[in-house]
Amino acid sequence: MSRALRSLAVLSVLAAPALMAIGCGSESPPKDNIADFAPPPAGEGVQYRMLTTLDPGQEIERCQFFVAPPEGLNINHDLVKYTPGSHHVLLYMTPYKQIPTQDIHKKTRDTSTIMDCPEGATGDWEISNVLAGAQTFDGGSMVNFPPDTAVKVPGGTVLLMNAHYLNASAKSLTAEVRLNVYTIPTSAMKNEGGLLFYYNPFIHVPAMSKASARMSCKVTTDITLTNVQSHMHKRGMNYQADLRDEKGGMLQTLYTNTEWENVPVKSFEPGLAIKKGSQLDYRCDYKNHEDHDISQGPSTKDEMCMLIGSYYPHTPETGFCFQRTFIGTGTNTCGQAYSCALLAGASSDQGAFFGCIVESCPAVAPQLTEAISCFFSRGGNACRDACKTPTDAKCQECVTQSCQPAISACQAAPC
Repeated sequence: MSRALRSLAVLSVLAAPALMAIGCGSESPPKDNIADFAPPPAGEGVQYRMLTTLDPGQEIERCQFFVAPPEGLNINHDLVKYTPGSHHVLLYMTPYKQIPTQDIHKKTRDTSTIMDCPEGATGDWEISNVLAGAQTFDGGSMVNFPPDTAVKVPGGTVLLMNAHYLNASAKSLTAEVRLNVYTIPTSAMKNEGGLLFYYNPFIHVPAMSKASARMSCKVTTDITLTNVQSHMHKRGMNYQADLRDEKGGMLQTLYTNTEWENVPVKSFEPGLAIKKGSQLDYRCDYKNHEDHDISQGPSTKDEMCMLIGSYYPHTPETGFCFQRTFIGTGTNTCGQAYSCALLAGASSDQGAFFGCIVESCPAVAPQLTEAISCFFSRGGNACRDACKTPTDAKCQECVTQSCQPAISACQAAPC
């Protein structure tokens, strides 16, 4: 399966690599020396640290495993400080029972120390949740909850810290990360919180041109939103996140931003109530000054379009946008976009594949999302047995038959 097609599969479980920032709580990280950034008081949280060295001009993502304390963690908020030069720092929860020694590619790895993870944490390791992180070097809180709400981490859970660094200097850089998670007692916890972690893989910006990426996520239960922020790379020139009703009607603009660095976080005090069935609809606008096309990807040479925020109560369906719609900003019909995507997927042309969706018209977004998702998930569970060998003719026949209603609806949808 090409990298372009793998994006759909990855997205259905979680997302791809990504980022965060700013805060809550009475603590505030020091502005001077990272060495002054102390751990939380005993019984009130944990500090996780990573120390690494980067060569001149090196861009790399690095990862390190940790294990949660036996009593577990109820994370109420976080604060992060790291050496300038990082693009992001993230702390993930994993499903492993103990620190693994083989990655998802069955390759043996030395996981007793810091290791390279060039495609981000999700490129090599199984990830089940996002717990904390930052995208501003002088600290800030991605996790931001009321005093009786927290992200729950069972005791002994294997955690994975991921830092994305770019050393733009001509000298080696010793980079340190310190990430504090502040906790509350189980007796004080009334609500389980979570993080919105929305990732749109359909980004394609032609050389010397402008383009946009847009995605909508359906909220599957009543929630309270406590903060929100964007994430883009250096070609990002504008970002907007809106709250829409069940039919897509505008309710309010939640967040706007024109910066890809030093990203502001908008907090909602005491929290913004959002009803079940509402849609979180966000869009990234790009301008490409380079002489080659740009698509989505983990490096700063690629682009990203994310919406990140804290909310409660947590459900995986809302936190990871299980009910998503990819919305094009072009003029092509659903049938044209679908045919385009199949041809691009067959030739493993990642940029063209993403561009097929971007260039579709907004009106056909539901039908196109359904058809594309059905086809590239091989008809869902319906073709699991037939597609044990994906290239088998029986697999292709089953997928076509199972997805025919979605394909027909797409071909009939007008702009």
